[in-house]
Amino acid sequence: MKIFGEERTMGRFLVLGAGKMGLVLAKDLIESDSRNIVTLADISPTQLKKAERFIKNKRLKTLPVDIEDKRQREEIFGGHDLALSALLHKHSLPAFEAAVGQCVHFIDVVGEKPLERLGYDDEAKKKRITLISGLGLSPGITNVCVGRAVHLLDEAEKAVIYVGGNPVHPKPPLNYRFVYAVESVLNFYQRKVLILKKGRIKTVQPLSGIEPISFAPSFPEMECFYTDGLNSLLYTMKGKIKDELSEKTVRHKGHARGFKTLKECGLLSRRPVRIGEDKVIPREVLEALFSSRMRLGKEKDMTLLRVIVSGKKSGKPVAHVFEMIDFFDSKRNYASMAKTTSFPASIAAQMIASGRISKRGSLFPEDVFHDKLYEPFMEELKKRGVIVNHKIL
Repeated sequence: MKIFGEERTMGRFLVLGAGKMGLVLAKDLIESDSRNIVTLADISPTQLKKAERFIKNKRLKTLPVDIEDKRQREEIFGGHDLALSALLHKHSLPAFEAAVGQCVHFIDVVGEKPLERLGYDDEAKKKRITLISGLGLSPGITNVCVGRAVHLLDEAEKAVIYVGGNPVHPKPPLNYRFVYAVESVLNFYQRKVLILKKGRIKTVQPLSGIEPISFAPSFPEMECFYTDGLNSLLYTMKGKIKDELSEKTVRHKGHARGFKTLKECGLLSRRPVRIGEDKVIPREVLEALFSSRMRLGKEKDMTLLRVIVSGKKSGKPVAHVFEMIDFFDSKRNYASMAKTTSFPASIAAQMIASGRISKRGSLFPEDVFHDKLYEPFMEELKKRGVIVNHKIL
């Protein structure tokens, strides 16, 4: 295995976070190559024990670490060739910065604050390390699709991303179950949405622009609405997509209206409310209730994705349509959201380790997989049961 330009007999990977995404990441790295050794780090001993039972392999090492402690955060990178982060959004950038400081290749399923990440590009190039941010589902697979279409078109005019993970069967309330961190979902529903319109960055409200969308025959009556998920695409595609670039989250019908009601009632507010002698923060109460009552649990989930990029090729109008309908993997006990988020990062990590990805610096998926590595990337996803169909209309 080639890492840092020299031959090695094994790859030493560090996976940060032992939630659903981290477990699938670690297991895929171990199962993909018998030379791979994985250290899985998390603050929770319970989660680490769960990981040991789930993966059952001597090449898995577990290590308790508090990622919020700067010293622990930096020391954890020692002895590893490449690190992958499946942490909460708030821990993502500190881990990214620690990887740069410790001179370790780094892949993150989170892609927030892209301009701050780009600020480390020169340092990463000098240290000959590769940093890829936002390489999960969205951002991630969606970025790869947009980047590929723009690469194939002479002129790109419009790109719209529709994506979302949901329970297969909708149940009240909200027709939803949380398939990843409650905090992250609520943040998406609260922060203002950045899109490109006529080539300029504009702001729209989250949960707005509700429209029906069909993924027939299995899911003919879904809905979608604006959320802030473009991240790096806002900047890498500026000047390349002339008219519109936006992302909409896909949910079961009625979900957006339900969340709007909660929002209008003030239940997503962080402003304390006095109840008797005590003060409570509505958002924290809501998070606690959702965490205890609305987790996915043993229910099966599915992930829907459609990316439409239109423009011109040789003077003629062309549209590239990418589509994926992915389901819970009962055989391996992988949630659909976990595998569609984790597999892209695992694939890229092993491409860096093998030398197939040789570009250095602070990068994003659309920078790496738009050309020669597009087909190999999609083929690796397909081997793992995640199939993204591509049609040209």
